[in-house]
Amino acid sequence: MTIHHLPDPRGAVPVSAPRPRIFISHSTRAKPGQVCCRCLDARDVLVEQLRAAGFEAVYDKDFLRSGDAWQQEIAVELHGSQATVLLLSRHALDSANVGYEASIADGRRRADTRYRFITVKLPDVRRADLEASALRAIHLGEADMCDWADDEIAGGRLPVKLHADLAQVRLWHLDRSSPTRHAVTYALGEAYEDRLRAAADLLGVRERLDREVLRERLSEALLTERAAAPRREPDPLVRALGEVLPVLRPDPAGTVADLSVVYARVPTIAAAQLGELRTRAGGRVAVLAATRGGTLRAYLLRASGHPRPWPHLEVTMPAGAGVTVGLIAAIRDRVAGYLDYDGYHDPELEGEDGFRDVIEAHAQETGPIVVVIRHLPDATLIRELRSAFPLLLLLFVTDRAGVCGSIEVTELTPLTPSGEGELKRTHGRAMRLAGHPERSNPPWRPA
Repeated sequence: MTIHHLPDPRGAVPVSAPRPRIFISHSTRAKPGQVCCRCLDARDVLVEQLRAAGFEAVYDKDFLRSGDAWQQEIAVELHGSQATVLLLSRHALDSANVGYEASIADGRRRADTRYRFITVKLPDVRRADLEASALRAIHLGEADMCDWADDEIAGGRLPVKLHADLAQVRLWHLDRSSPTRHAVTYALGEAYEDRLRAAADLLGVRERLDREVLRERLSEALLTERAAAPRREPDPLVRALGEVLPVLRPDPAGTVADLSVVYARVPTIAAAQLGELRTRAGGRVAVLAATRGGTLRAYLLRASGHPRPWPHLEVTMPAGAGVTVGLIAAIRDRVAGYLDYDGYHDPELEGEDGFRDVIEAHAQETGPIVVVIRHLPDATLIRELRSAFPLLLLLFVTDRAGVCGSIEVTELTPLTPSGEGELKRTHGRAMRLAGHPERSNPPWRPA
């Protein structure tokens, strides 16, 4: 079997995740090389550090062109950002452009508690200077403010407080851009603050945070891949869930329990492998070594990035002669039934092209259709299935890894048999805490 591995993404922002957009408001009347305050240096350092940290940093020179309606363009950029960083130099104190940008950012901050308006005071400005400046009406004292020392600018370092503020921007942005993160954060809204703090402490989140930020940090911690606790030792994940699940209603508690365990135990690299398969032009065939039915669902839930797994349809291998032809017919019937597709009664959808159009539209709307076949593949079967169903994700499930010879497929990073059992037990304990006892799920064995 040819195994397609991806770089281990643990600890990194997913490549497909949108980058938080930071608008930089600044003013400078100096040209490079002239003696001036540190505003140009500060801007360049800030842009470089933001981009290195995974943010998209933009300022007026990036998008304004001669003849542009600059106020309109700046308003568009500000409203498309997740935060504004104002570099407060002596030039900025009386700049009409900075005043315009700051007024929009301040309005966004007041309308949206998650929008960050961060003022970074450069060494040539005193806080007392604000009262006599054109920015006094903005009430910058109500916004986040930090001082940027001269030696930090010269050394290419950001202020410590700015690092903390940017970490919060990233956290909120990930919560907004991830349906799973948002679902868990929202579900935790019913928990008492003392329960949230106790759960966060068990998972290593010990900063003193306000309640809204605490929920998002706890959501981040719950959705982090983590190893199971050694035998005979209490599991921090289960203990943390035990703090919050009993005080939630059954539906949100079930959401938190289900997603937390799946994200903690299913390998992140396997989710990345499935994500890569989803976007592949053709040949979307994978093999998963698993012995429990719940493992398959967990992998597809982890890969979906949503609070629900990708749709998956199980198709049984036909017996007797003509196995490949029979399996293609069975897959077509199963998928057509799932999509309510009947090309014979709709001339616009008739034939293979019409069928593929319906499949492609579904994949773009709600995710790929995964056809699950609990059998070992062979080269002829894979070749025929790829030709017949280039838009489906064909997932062969076996009870052991590395048994397909030289067939060109993607082998998903598996759990060990003991890891599968631990996933099942942990998921069961969490769902019981949430008020959702699970039915027995014995190990699966191929016929």
